[in-house]
Amino acid sequence: MISTQEKLKYIISDYVDVDPDKIDMNMDLKFDIGLDSFGMISLICAIENEFGVSMPESACMGFNTLLDMAEFIDKRNLAFI
Repeated sequence: MISTQEKLKYIISDYVDVDPDKIDMNMDLKFDIGLDSFGMISLICAIENEFGVSMPESACMGFNTLLDMAEFIDKRNLAFI
């Protein structure tokens, strides 16, 4: 089974056209990956569809790194088990 972090790497790699193996979970979404506001919204929609979670805007504003996103998704998925 593929981990949340690995899935996120592949989703991000589609958005920024980077090899998933070169993506580090501690990369900053804005500065290292280069996501602007529109890119972030598009990414959030893709993540919500892929993982079946709802990501409220208030939570999304607190995401600085890919690891922040992965931890949020994992916590949401555990809450429904």
